[in-house]
Amino acid sequence: MTMNPGGTNDIKSLPPGISTTYINESKNNHSKNIPVDIFVPKGKVNGDVLVLPGWNFNRKLWYQNTKLLSLAEKNGLRLIFPEMSKTLYESKYFPETTLKWSLTPGGQWIQNIFLPAMLSYGIFINGNNNYIMGLSTGGRGVAIISLNNPGLFKAGASLSGDFDQSKMPEDKLMTAVYGNFQNHKIRWETVDNPQSKIDEWIMPIYLGHGEDDHLVPPSQSINFCNAIKKAHPNLEIKCHFPEKYAHDWKYWSSEIENIIQFFLKLN
Repeated sequence: MTMNPGGTNDIKSLPPGISTTYINESKNNHSKNIPVDIFVPKGKVNGDVLVLPGWNFNRKLWYQNTKLLSLAEKNGLRLIFPEMSKTLYESKYFPETTLKWSLTPGGQWIQNIFLPAMLSYGIFINGNNNYIMGLSTGGRGVAIISLNNPGLFKAGASLSGDFDQSKMPEDKLMTAVYGNFQNHKIRWETVDNPQSKIDEWIMPIYLGHGEDDHLVPPSQSINFCNAIKKAHPNLEIKCHFPEKYAHDWKYWSSEIENIIQFFLKLN
Protein backbone atom coordinates (compact mmCIF):
# COMPACT_ATOMS: atom_id res chain seq x y z
CA MET A 1 0.00 0.00 0.00
CA THR A 2 1.26 3.48 -0.88
CA MET A 3 0.06 6.55 0.98
CA ASN A 4 -0.08 10.08 -0.35
CA PRO A 5 2.29 12.62 1.18
CA GLY A 6 0.88 14.47 4.17
CA GLY A 7 -2.41 13.31 5.63
CA THR A 8 -1.80 13.24 9.37
CA ASN A 9 -4.58 10.71 9.94
CA ASP A 10 -3.29 8.19 7.41
CA ILE A 11 -1.11 6.25 9.83
CA LYS A 12 -3.94 5.49 12.23
CA SER A 13 -5.87 3.67 9.53
CA LEU A 14 -3.00 1.64 8.09
CA PRO A 15 -3.78 -2.07 7.63
CA PRO A 16 -1.44 -4.76 8.98
CA GLY A 17 1.65 -5.27 6.82
CA ILE A 18 3.91 -2.81 5.04
CA SER A 19 2.77 0.55 3.68
CA THR A 20 4.80 3.42 2.25
CA THR A 21 4.44 7.09 3.02
CA TYR A 22 6.54 10.04 1.83
CA ILE A 23 8.09 12.95 3.70
CA ASN A 24 9.64 16.06 2.14
CA GLU A 25 13.44 16.21 2.06
CA SER A 26 13.31 19.84 3.20
CA LYS A 27 10.81 22.39 4.47
CA ASN A 28 10.47 23.58 0.89
CA ASN A 29 7.15 22.13 -0.26
CA HIS A 30 8.53 21.68 -3.77
CA SER A 31 11.39 19.44 -2.67
CA LYS A 32 11.46 15.74 -3.43
CA ASN A 33 9.82 13.19 -1.15
CA ILE A 34 11.69 10.58 0.89
CA PRO A 35 9.97 7.16 1.06
CA VAL A 36 9.34 5.67 4.48
CA ASP A 37 8.06 2.10 4.94
CA ILE A 38 5.88 1.37 7.96
CA PHE A 39 5.19 -2.16 9.14
CA VAL A 40 2.06 -2.54 11.27
CA PRO A 41 1.56 -5.79 13.21
CA LYS A 42 -1.81 -7.44 13.59
CA GLY A 43 -3.54 -6.58 16.84
CA LYS A 44 -2.26 -4.23 19.50
CA VAL A 45 0.84 -2.12 18.86
CA ASN A 46 3.14 -2.41 21.89
CA GLY A 47 5.94 -0.18 20.67
CA ASP A 48 7.52 1.70 17.76
CA VAL A 49 10.97 0.97 16.36
CA LEU A 50 12.96 3.32 14.13
CA VAL A 51 15.09 1.11 11.84
CA LEU A 52 18.06 2.82 10.19
CA PRO A 53 19.87 1.41 7.13
CA GLY A 54 23.58 1.48 6.45
CA TRP A 55 25.48 3.47 3.84
CA ASN A 56 23.68 3.30 0.49
CA PHE A 57 21.53 0.39 1.73
CA ASN A 58 17.94 0.28 0.55
CA ARG A 59 15.59 0.46 3.51
CA LYS A 60 13.93 -2.81 2.41
CA LEU A 61 17.11 -4.86 2.95
CA TRP A 62 16.45 -4.89 6.69
CA TYR A 63 13.30 -6.94 6.27
CA GLN A 64 14.33 -8.81 3.14
CA ASN A 65 17.45 -10.28 4.76
CA THR A 66 16.34 -10.90 8.35
CA LYS A 67 13.36 -12.18 10.32
CA LEU A 68 12.71 -8.75 11.78
CA LEU A 69 9.13 -8.61 10.48
CA SER A 70 8.11 -11.96 11.95
CA LEU A 71 9.57 -11.03 15.34
CA ALA A 72 7.89 -7.63 15.22
CA GLU A 73 4.59 -9.34 14.38
CA LYS A 74 4.99 -11.76 17.26
CA ASN A 75 5.73 -9.00 19.75
CA GLY A 76 3.40 -6.27 18.50
CA LEU A 77 6.09 -3.88 17.34
CA ARG A 78 5.50 -1.26 14.65
CA LEU A 79 8.59 -0.70 12.49
CA ILE A 80 9.50 2.49 10.64
CA PHE A 81 12.08 2.28 7.82
CA PRO A 82 13.19 5.64 6.31
CA GLU A 83 15.17 5.57 3.05
CA MET A 84 18.49 7.16 4.01
CA SER A 85 20.67 6.33 0.99
CA LYS A 86 24.14 7.92 1.25
CA THR A 87 24.33 9.71 4.57
CA LEU A 88 26.51 9.66 7.67
CA TYR A 89 23.58 11.10 9.63
CA GLU A 90 25.41 14.43 9.55
CA SER A 91 23.90 17.43 11.33
CA LYS A 92 25.20 20.02 8.88
CA TYR A 93 27.21 20.62 5.74
CA PHE A 94 30.45 22.60 5.61
CA PRO A 95 32.26 24.62 2.91
CA GLU A 96 34.46 21.54 2.38
CA THR A 97 31.54 19.10 2.09
CA THR A 98 31.49 17.34 -1.27
CA LEU A 99 28.99 14.62 -0.33
CA LYS A 100 25.45 15.86 0.26
CA TRP A 101 22.54 13.55 1.09
CA SER A 102 19.91 16.02 -0.13
CA LEU A 103 18.97 19.65 0.37
CA THR A 104 18.91 18.82 4.08
CA PRO A 105 21.75 16.90 5.77
CA GLY A 106 20.62 13.39 6.72
CA GLY A 107 20.85 13.80 10.49
CA GLN A 108 19.21 17.22 10.33
CA TRP A 109 16.36 15.74 8.27
CA ILE A 110 15.75 13.07 10.90
CA GLN A 111 15.76 15.65 13.67
CA ASN A 112 13.81 18.55 12.16
CA ILE A 113 11.54 16.97 9.55
CA PHE A 114 11.15 13.20 9.96
CA LEU A 115 10.61 12.96 13.73
CA PRO A 116 8.12 15.88 13.83
CA ALA A 117 6.22 14.25 10.94
CA MET A 118 6.12 10.93 12.78
CA LEU A 119 4.93 12.68 15.92
CA SER A 120 2.04 14.20 13.97
CA TYR A 121 1.11 10.62 13.02
CA GLY A 122 1.14 9.56 16.67
CA ILE A 123 4.48 7.73 16.36
CA PHE A 124 7.49 8.29 18.66
CA ILE A 125 5.50 10.13 21.32
CA ASN A 126 7.55 10.94 24.41
CA GLY A 127 6.85 8.43 27.17
CA ASN A 128 5.78 5.63 24.81
CA ASN A 129 7.69 2.42 24.11
CA ASN A 130 10.02 3.87 21.49
CA TYR A 131 13.12 2.04 20.26
CA ILE A 132 15.82 2.68 17.68
CA MET A 133 18.15 0.31 15.83
CA GLY A 134 20.60 0.55 12.96
CA LEU A 135 23.54 -1.10 11.25
CA SER A 136 26.83 0.27 9.94
CA THR A 137 26.35 4.03 9.39
CA GLY A 138 22.82 3.46 10.67
CA GLY A 139 24.42 2.24 13.89
CA ARG A 140 26.21 5.57 14.05
CA GLY A 141 22.85 7.20 13.41
CA VAL A 142 21.40 5.43 16.45
CA ALA A 143 23.94 7.15 18.69
CA ILE A 144 23.61 10.58 17.09
CA ILE A 145 19.80 10.56 17.13
CA SER A 146 19.54 9.31 20.70
CA LEU A 147 21.96 11.99 21.91
CA ASN A 148 19.92 14.65 20.13
CA ASN A 149 16.68 13.33 21.68
CA PRO A 150 17.46 12.37 25.28
CA GLY A 151 14.71 10.26 26.80
CA LEU A 152 12.75 9.76 23.58
CA PHE A 153 13.90 6.16 23.06
CA LYS A 154 13.54 3.58 25.80
CA ALA A 155 16.39 1.53 24.30
CA GLY A 156 18.53 1.26 21.19
CA ALA A 157 20.69 -1.20 19.29
CA SER A 158 23.68 -0.55 17.07
CA LEU A 159 25.38 -3.15 14.89
CA SER A 160 28.79 -2.61 13.26
CA GLY A 161 28.62 1.12 13.87
CA ASP A 162 31.24 3.83 14.20
CA PHE A 163 31.22 6.37 16.99
CA ASP A 164 34.48 8.32 16.78
CA GLN A 165 35.51 9.38 13.29
CA SER A 166 38.67 11.00 14.64
CA LYS A 167 40.09 7.48 15.05
CA MET A 168 39.62 6.91 11.31
CA PRO A 169 41.31 10.02 9.87
CA GLU A 170 41.78 8.49 6.41
CA ASP A 171 38.11 7.56 5.99
CA LYS A 172 37.00 8.88 2.60
CA LEU A 173 33.31 9.21 3.46
CA MET A 174 34.02 11.18 6.62
CA THR A 175 36.42 13.39 4.66
CA ALA A 176 33.75 14.03 2.03
CA VAL A 177 31.38 15.34 4.70
CA TYR A 178 33.60 16.92 7.35
CA GLY A 179 36.61 17.97 5.28
CA ASN A 180 40.22 16.88 5.61
CA PHE A 181 41.07 15.63 9.11
CA GLN A 182 44.38 17.48 9.36
CA ASN A 183 42.71 20.80 8.56
CA HIS A 184 39.58 20.22 10.66
CA LYS A 185 40.68 18.08 13.57
CA ILE A 186 38.43 19.74 16.16
CA ARG A 187 35.43 19.35 13.86
CA TRP A 188 36.12 15.62 13.51
CA GLU A 189 36.52 15.26 17.27
CA THR A 190 33.35 17.11 18.25
CA VAL A 191 30.72 17.41 15.51
CA ASP A 192 28.49 14.32 15.20
CA ASN A 193 31.00 12.43 17.34
CA PRO A 194 29.09 10.30 19.89
CA GLN A 195 32.27 9.22 21.68
CA SER A 196 32.90 12.84 22.65
CA LYS A 197 29.49 13.03 24.37
CA ILE A 198 29.67 9.96 26.57
CA ASP A 199 28.84 12.02 29.66
CA GLU A 200 25.47 12.90 28.07
CA TRP A 201 24.58 9.29 27.24
CA ILE A 202 21.40 8.02 28.99
CA MET A 203 19.85 5.39 26.68
CA PRO A 204 20.16 1.64 27.38
CA ILE A 205 21.84 0.12 24.35
CA TYR A 206 22.76 -3.17 22.71
CA LEU A 207 26.10 -2.89 20.90
CA GLY A 208 27.13 -5.62 18.49
CA HIS A 209 30.10 -5.89 16.15
CA GLY A 210 31.68 -8.85 14.39
CA GLU A 211 35.36 -9.27 15.23
CA ASP A 212 36.15 -10.10 11.59
CA ASP A 213 34.72 -6.80 10.34
CA HIS A 214 37.30 -5.37 7.92
CA LEU A 215 35.16 -2.39 6.86
CA VAL A 216 34.39 -0.73 10.20
CA PRO A 217 36.95 -1.45 12.94
CA PRO A 218 35.42 -3.47 15.83
CA SER A 219 37.36 -1.14 18.13
CA GLN A 220 34.76 1.54 17.33
CA SER A 221 32.04 -0.43 19.15
CA ILE A 222 34.38 -1.88 21.78
CA ASN A 223 35.67 1.55 22.80
CA PHE A 224 32.17 3.00 22.83
CA CYS A 225 30.94 0.13 24.98
CA ASN A 226 33.78 0.51 27.48
CA ALA A 227 33.32 4.27 27.66
CA ILE A 228 29.60 3.99 28.43
CA LYS A 229 30.21 1.34 31.08
CA LYS A 230 32.85 3.49 32.75
CA ALA A 231 30.81 6.71 32.67
CA HIS A 232 27.45 5.11 33.48
CA PRO A 233 28.03 1.88 35.44
CA ASN A 234 24.35 1.52 36.37
CA LEU A 235 23.00 1.88 32.83
CA GLU A 236 21.61 -1.20 31.09
CA ILE A 237 24.05 -2.04 28.29
CA LYS A 238 24.76 -5.27 26.43
CA CYS A 239 27.87 -5.64 24.29
CA HIS A 240 28.36 -8.60 21.96
CA PHE A 241 31.45 -8.97 19.78
CA PRO A 242 31.33 -12.47 18.25
CA GLU A 243 34.27 -14.05 16.46
CA LYS A 244 34.16 -15.10 12.80
CA TYR A 245 31.49 -12.57 11.85
CA ALA A 246 32.07 -9.78 9.34
CA HIS A 247 30.29 -6.68 8.02
CA ASP A 248 27.44 -8.51 6.32
CA TRP A 249 23.88 -9.79 6.58
CA LYS A 250 24.98 -13.13 7.97
CA TYR A 251 26.12 -11.30 11.07
CA TRP A 252 23.35 -8.71 11.25
CA SER A 253 20.59 -11.28 10.86
CA SER A 254 22.12 -13.33 13.68
CA GLU A 255 21.58 -10.44 16.10
CA ILE A 256 17.90 -9.70 15.48
CA GLU A 257 16.49 -11.92 18.23
CA ASN A 258 19.05 -10.59 20.72
CA ILE A 259 18.01 -7.03 19.93
CA ILE A 260 14.27 -7.67 20.25
CA GLN A 261 14.80 -9.49 23.54
CA PHE A 262 16.87 -6.55 24.80
CA PHE A 263 14.10 -4.13 23.88
CA LEU A 264 11.33 -6.20 25.47
CA LYS A 265 13.34 -6.64 28.64
CA LEU A 266 13.16 -2.88 29.12
CA ASN A 267 9.50 -2.60 28.14
